[in-house]
Amino acid sequence: MLDTTFIIPLTPMQTIGSVTEAAKHTENGLSEEGESFLSTLKSKIQEVKDLETASLESAYDVAMGYSDDIESAMIDATKASTAIELTTQITTRAVNAYKSILEMQI
Repeated sequence: MLDTTFIIPLTPMQTIGSVTEAAKHTENGLSEEGESFLSTLKSKIQEVKDLETASLESAYDVAMGYSDDIESAMIDATKASTAIELTTQITTRAVNAYKSILEMQI
């Protein structure tokens, strides 16, 4: 018989909004909900920091013996790692785009 006491159901990950939703900006830089690009960027970076903190906490709990749930700790670490890699890639591409704009001849 299969012991299911440690099986934890996977929760679906949140999806990223569609391109058409992201493109709905007015001339003043605010979306229809009144959220600016800067506040959106700050909130997404905070979400990455929260994922990293959750990963560190779950790893610490497993290391100290407070938790036996190593699978969740590994999933948290993978989520945080993926989010950090994505943030780094987006930052690099944004900086490269900015540099190419600065090098354009007018």
